[in-house]
Amino acid sequence: MARWRLTDSHYLAVEGTEWEYKEQNRETGRQARKVYEVPMYLNPKDNADWNYPRDEAIIVSNKFDPAHPRDIVFRGTPTPDMEPLDDEAHAISDAERKNWIHPIEALNMTYSESRLSEFERGIAELLAKGVPKMTHAPQTTSLSGIDPEAFDKLQQQVATLMERNAELEKATKTVRRL
Repeated sequence: MARWRLTDSHYLAVEGTEWEYKEQNRETGRQARKVYEVPMYLNPKDNADWNYPRDEAIIVSNKFDPAHPRDIVFRGTPTPDMEPLDDEAHAISDAERKNWIHPIEALNMTYSESRLSEFERGIAELLAKGVPKMTHAPQTTSLSGIDPEAFDKLQQQVATLMERNAELEKATKTVRRL
């Protein structure tokens, strides 16, 4: 029997947790009754949910054990927000770890967006490790292959863009003052 301590709120499939719906037919007076199995909501920050009040904890297990009669027995697999308390729970949690998906990373996106996200994560990991120092000199480039007329034209375009940008910034500042 594996045991876990809940570290955050959970909805767990617990045997016997039901919701009953009743309605009465106005014409015949007959009552219709339906019972639905629902998950149990457990919040470790709410002392009313603690099954071990002395430890201020909610402890759940995957099987009933007479040695721990207050444990809440649930069906399903553990989550990242369950702290394993014994070796069996550690083994089960470690086996499930590969199936745990981060909620933000699991958001619906296209294939290209997911590839871009993976690329961004890779860059972030590299940056976290630190940028390696250059071990060789940067490659030198000859300017003989550049057309002087095309280069002059490019410089004129950049100068025009800078002038227009300055005009837009000035107009924006004037509008903000009004």
